[in-house]
Amino acid sequence: MTRHTLQRFTRSGTQASLALAVAVALTAPLSAQAGSFQLPTDNAAGWARANAGGSLFANDPTAVYNNPAAMAFFNGPVLQVTGTGIRPSAKFEGEFRDQAGNPTTGNNPNGFGKFIPFPNMAFAAPVSDNVTLGGSLTVPFGLVSEYNPTWQGRYFGTKTSLQSIAVSFSAGFKINDEFSLGVGILGQRTKAQLNSMIDAAGAANALAGAPLFVPQSSDVQLNVDVKKKFAFGYFAGFEWKPSERDSIGFSYHSRVKQTLTGDYRLYGSQAGIGLLGLAPLFGGPKLNPDGGSASAKLDTPAFASVDWLHVFDDRFSLAATAKWTHWSSFQNLQLMSDGQQIVNLPQKYKDSWLYSIGGDYKVTDQWTLRAGVGYDKTPSNIVSRDPRIPDGTRRLLGLGVGYQASKNFAFDLGYQHQFVGKTRVKLTNQPLLGASTMDGTFDDHGDVVSLTGTYQF
Repeated sequence: MTRHTLQRFTRSGTQASLALAVAVALTAPLSAQAGSFQLPTDNAAGWARANAGGSLFANDPTAVYNNPAAMAFFNGPVLQVTGTGIRPSAKFEGEFRDQAGNPTTGNNPNGFGKFIPFPNMAFAAPVSDNVTLGGSLTVPFGLVSEYNPTWQGRYFGTKTSLQSIAVSFSAGFKINDEFSLGVGILGQRTKAQLNSMIDAAGAANALAGAPLFVPQSSDVQLNVDVKKKFAFGYFAGFEWKPSERDSIGFSYHSRVKQTLTGDYRLYGSQAGIGLLGLAPLFGGPKLNPDGGSASAKLDTPAFASVDWLHVFDDRFSLAATAKWTHWSSFQNLQLMSDGQQIVNLPQKYKDSWLYSIGGDYKVTDQWTLRAGVGYDKTPSNIVSRDPRIPDGTRRLLGLGVGYQASKNFAFDLGYQHQFVGKTRVKLTNQPLLGASTMDGTFDDHGDVVSLTGTYQF
């Protein structure tokens, strides 16, 4: 093989690998773990019940977003503010190898391990005997994972940050003492930051089909920042009270269609980055060495919930929930840059279900104890699961306490532990990404702490 041919493989391999890396960076959050970045829009009491019962409990302002039909039975204006912190943990056990089969250098840190805070605020007020209006600020989707750029799995992702903030307005209509309807609209703002390292030497070897270069010798860092200012969706629901002690609710939230746009940046040696400008000469996309535009379609899925609440007496209530999320709508993800299609990747997601049961026990007029258990099945699979979000099916255990400080003011504290256990991960990077491999398991779990203040006017 001539020197000119070797240079051509080096240039085209490096440039094409970086181009495809942009696509992987943008699509990785969706191809890893649907369940964990879909966040329950709950208050502290809801987390303590393992998210059972939805918003059917009396005067629960989360109904503004979760099921506006429940607002119709409120007996006065209610304001609620919740602060929640989620701390997932994921420790890898196994091996990473480069294109030549050698162990990848670096350490193996926990890419999570920090509490990530997010808010949930809602206000609802009856405007007549039959109509209640409300507004809310929620975070229905979010995640953060961050590894050291020198860790062993750096070629499969270093940092992922995704957050969707939704502002909603809704109305509940009381048809009679047994039945109500609710509808709402929402505007959702989403932003994402995704960083990766690319083994350009390994990519060149894989493209050439020969061991021409030393893998792990020419890492290039790729950073992608994209966002969508506002995308819109709708939701609706009903509540039925078949008896004085029972409530049954159903709610549906539409898919929110959105295309995130922004840019990518490349960091490395001037010689390596300079090769990117030659990509079109070798059949690759046009990439700007100083960075360029990037966009990806990232629709958040539709979901629906069936909730039940039974009030045994003035002290004890028990609730249950079954929630479905339409993750199978994620079949393919397409990356565009400067009007060009870089790649179209299959996802192969499956719809997911969450089941939970939990309740309240009122010890005194001031103190209430709460608990719940749940089962949350992940739609992710071994084909797409990676270190960015190495999710598995979760088993939920919630505990909490509520305190009625006065006639108008109350606060709640909730804790939830999520048992995940060992989740299998087995991937081979595409040749254009360096053809490195990972084989092992992630030992996962998560903790949630939530504090809520509620004021009834």
